[in-house]
Amino acid sequence: MTNLGDSSVDIPWVSTTASEIAAATGTSAETWLRLQDTYRLWELSQSQPDDKLTDVARRARLTSMVPLRELRKRGEIPEGELEVQERAVCNFLGIPSLEATPSWALAARRSESDAPLSPPQLAWLGCVRRRAAALSSTAYDAGGLELLAEELTATIREPEDLLGLPAQLAGVGVRLVHTVRFDDSKIDGAAFFDDIGPVISLSGRIAKLDSVLFTLLHEIAHIHLGHVEKRGAVDIDLLGTATSGRERQADKTATRWALPKALGIKAPISRAGVLACAESLGVHPAMVVGRLHHDGVLPWSHLNGLVPGVRSQLEAWLEAKAS
Repeated sequence: MTNLGDSSVDIPWVSTTASEIAAATGTSAETWLRLQDTYRLWELSQSQPDDKLTDVARRARLTSMVPLRELRKRGEIPEGELEVQERAVCNFLGIPSLEATPSWALAARRSESDAPLSPPQLAWLGCVRRRAAALSSTAYDAGGLELLAEELTATIREPEDLLGLPAQLAGVGVRLVHTVRFDDSKIDGAAFFDDIGPVISLSGRIAKLDSVLFTLLHEIAHIHLGHVEKRGAVDIDLLGTATSGRERQADKTATRWALPKALGIKAPISRAGVLACAESLGVHPAMVVGRLHHDGVLPWSHLNGLVPGVRSQLEAWLEAKAS
């Protein structure tokens, strides 16, 4: 018989129901499973002895801190007894006990507010830091990074050109990683300094060439402008309207790097016109389409055939070795 006091046990009908509710509400199954754990804690408080309640409370605390099931699926947290998973979560977060808060979580800052990171966002950033710590790079070269940013859209002319970016960034002292976002996190990217140097991570939430390049340039801008030397940047819904001065500054810098020249394209906008404009600017047509979409000149549904997906190229970054 299933032990309902063990919230690490996946009950098939519960998991299925959570997935169905998530699909119907546009949320994630993890959110509903966390609510399930909270309800289970209350239910057991009505009938279970104190020692049993303590175990359930400890498990509920874990699932309220991080998306435990997803971390186990990713191999970041091992299966095992309660004590094993508690130690693993502490190790993952770099904290001495579950009552502590990671110092790097306090230093990270969301793009539009000082609101605390949510459990999925905290887990994502933890995965980024763990991945970055396994990589090496040369000493940070601020001038080299700026030059790379200025030339980025002129050098990434095809999706396959993305494959060399981790090595190029490592050459100027920046570790670039791809870390798949967690459900409900809405994270696009992050930039921060750790004990080794600067790190940039992209989630690939919108895995289109123009979005990926702009997100990368935005994160480079945060480093270039000195936004992340003391506090990291965690960018949420980056393609939305920026409201903070820091984000507007990073957007402006990234936009200048992405397309330093005026488009010079007139209505009616056609596929042939976009291709000719991109050729004259020396960039991939996706960058022109992306700018036209963002500026409201071209409906979001138009000319998307000129914007290739780059999911496979981002996933290839996961195999990148330390330089």
